[in-house]
Amino acid sequence: MRTEKVELTGAKETLLYTLYFRALDSRSAHPILDDPWAADTLARLDYNRFKIKMAAGDRYLGLLRARRLDTWTRQYLADHPDATVLHLGCGLDSRVLRIDPPPGVEWIDVDFPEVIELRRRLYPERDHYRMIASSVTEPGWLESIPAGRPVLVIAEGLLMYLMAPDVRQLLVRLAERIPHGELAFDAIAPWLAAFSRTLGWQLSSLADPHEPEHWTGGLTLLDRVPVLSNLELIPAPHYRLTLQALTRMAWMRNAMSLFRYRIGDI
Repeated sequence: MRTEKVELTGAKETLLYTLYFRALDSRSAHPILDDPWAADTLARLDYNRFKIKMAAGDRYLGLLRARRLDTWTRQYLADHPDATVLHLGCGLDSRVLRIDPPPGVEWIDVDFPEVIELRRRLYPERDHYRMIASSVTEPGWLESIPAGRPVLVIAEGLLMYLMAPDVRQLLVRLAERIPHGELAFDAIAPWLAAFSRTLGWQLSSLADPHEPEHWTGGLTLLDRVPVLSNLELIPAPHYRLTLQALTRMAWMRNAMSLFRYRIGDI
């Protein structure tokens, strides 16, 4: 089997971590996400296995986050079978294959050119699916997004790696371009961003979930859910019990959250 050499750094490299987490989960007797494409895709990559395996202890956070976003996506498409799904910073996530949207849905994955080039070699083509090779902070790619239909925007593990002004500018652009739809993303608390800086990561945070509503009149908060929800799904007792104990403290429970906003008036 031909393997693809992966030489990514910084935030781009994190796509390997999430792919590895999903591959481990798919081999579990009690998977949280059960991604049937992850293990095969990972096997086709040539990467630093030791470095990725060292981060495996955090896999349940990523799996719970992905499961919640999959649930929100299925719910939205059940109500809007003619929607466009805009998956920002898609990495090597197989969400479009896991969800298998109905034929009336247009699905668009967006990521850096080198990531999209890798995706094209790893994942099959399908109808009503396309990829855009661009940084999400570049304004031009949004012009190709159809504006006459409902749009679901998913940004998983993305906004924290952007500079705060870029996060604000991106959300404002989305709200201005999309007449109606929903936006779902994850964000970390300011204290966690501050702690991450001591480890060399410059991460953005969201202190107030209503803050994006003040940036533009096109966003309305619908839901906030801690990533550390549904801990009963974690199959490893020691991880599950430890996290259950930690989440009794509100500051820890809300360290990482998932947010859902309405775009437009309907």
